Order: sequence, then C-alpha cells, then structure tokens
Amino acid sequence: MSQNIKCLDPEEEETLLNVLGKRKDAERAHMLYRLMLVTGLRLSEALRLNVEDASKAKVDVQVKGWTCDGEKLARFKTDYFPKDLQERLARFLRFKRRRGESLAPAAPLFVSRESARLSCRQTQRDFKKWLKEAGIEGEFTPHALRHTAATKLLKKTGNAKLVQRYLGHSDVATTLRFYVDVFPEDLKLAAEFLSGKEKVGQFSE
Repeated sequence: MSQNIKCLDPEEEETLLNVLGKRKDAERAHMLYRLMLVTGLRLSEALRLNVEDASKAKVDVQVKGWTCDGEKLARFKTDYFPKDLQERLARFLRFKRRRGESLAPAAPLFVSRESARLSCRQTQRDFKKWLKEAGIEGEFTPHALRHTAATKLLKKTGNAKLVQRYLGHSDVATTLRFYVDVFPEDLKLAAEFLSGKEKVGQFSE
C-alpha cells in the first residue's frame, strides 16, 4: 500500500462483507459499509442520510470544502443508488421496521442502540471490531471504504475525471494523490501489459 492511502484489497473487501452477511447482529454495519463501497460516500455523509433517502435512486449530498482564500465552501454532489443497492436498502428498511425503529422520512437511516443518529466515533469503533472479526490486519478506518471505491472505479474505467466527479472532489489531483492505490499484483500485470501479454482491463478491481 502507498503511504497516502489505506484501502482494502479485493480479498479483504470480500471477506469483510461475507463475515458481516452471516452475522445477525451486523445488519446495520453490513448495509453501511456496502453503501460506502458502492457510492464512495464519506462516513459523515453516509451517516447524515435519512430514511427518505433510502427510497431514492439518487441523492444530493452536501460536500464541505474550502476556497483558495481559505474560506469555507458548501456545494452539493449527486450520488446514485444502483438497482442492487436500492433493493438492499429496501430490505434494510424492513429490518428497521422489525426492530421498531422510526421510519419517518426525516428519521436517521443509521441509528445507535439508543435510537439516536449513529455517530462517526461509534462507527469507527465498530469498524475495528468487525475487521478483527474478519481477521483483517492493519490500521484501517471507515474512510478506507471510500478509498477502496475510488481505486476500483479508476482501475475499471481508467477515467480519473470520472472518479473525481464521483467522489465530489474539486481537483482531480486530490483524487490521484490520496484516493488511488496500487496492489502488488498490479505491478506484475503492468509488466505483462507492456510485454503485450495482458490487457488493461485485467488489472485487479
């Protein structure tokens, strides 16, 4: 892994989701992590989602940033929920109903045991717990899921501007510097590609 980035490799991602998918006490974490892996949302953005957002095909998410003069800047980006994710969100709403959680449109989508909006701090603690449960070593945070989404998307498309827009970055340099990782197997495939033995699309996703 590079020094600037911490993301899950394909095997780690699959292992984590498989472990969560088999645990009855991990429905919330499973939904949250998959949501972030598909949309590339920041943890704070995902936790700001409400119940009404789960029934949409796309949502407008506020992105906080700064101008060149150091002033705070608020802008919005659109995140799309593909059909598979919409179906998973619908099942998650049914799960919330069974638990007696509020399904009011403005109610938080992800809540704590006390029915309050789930906090970033609690999610970070839970993330470490589930990584340990999955046998994944390393100093990962939930932000690794956003990094993972960016890396997969760039390797699949080769389009840095697309990844920039998808993540909501104002500058493509930020995307390339901090959000794209290279796995060891990619270096081997790069050599094979230059020798004419591999295609670009065969790089890890």
